[in-house]
Amino acid sequence: MDIKEYQHVPELVEAVKVLGGQVPEVVAWINKHSNLKGIIGRTALRGRSGEYVDIQTPEGMRRAYLGDYVLHDGGGEFWPVAASIFERRFSELGAAGE
Repeated sequence: MDIKEYQHVPELVEAVKVLGGQVPEVVAWINKHSNLKGIIGRTALRGRSGEYVDIQTPEGMRRAYLGDYVLHDGGGEFWPVAASIFERRFSELGAAGE
């Protein structure tokens, strides 16, 4: 067996943290920019209690809970990511794009 090391390829994404009062805005943002339609013709729906967002991804339905992040890859796909993972793997760009 040949074990090799790999490095994660950096990519630029847009992200928003899911907060209680902003769930409708997150859903609208996803539905406006997504190229996937799966839930009654939409990509995202607000959860019944307003505490999560259901998102259609290329791998099927995924759920973003309050405190999670939703990533947009710029190509029309959205992904929920737990805050603990997001905060380890991503850092916010400076105002100058650095």
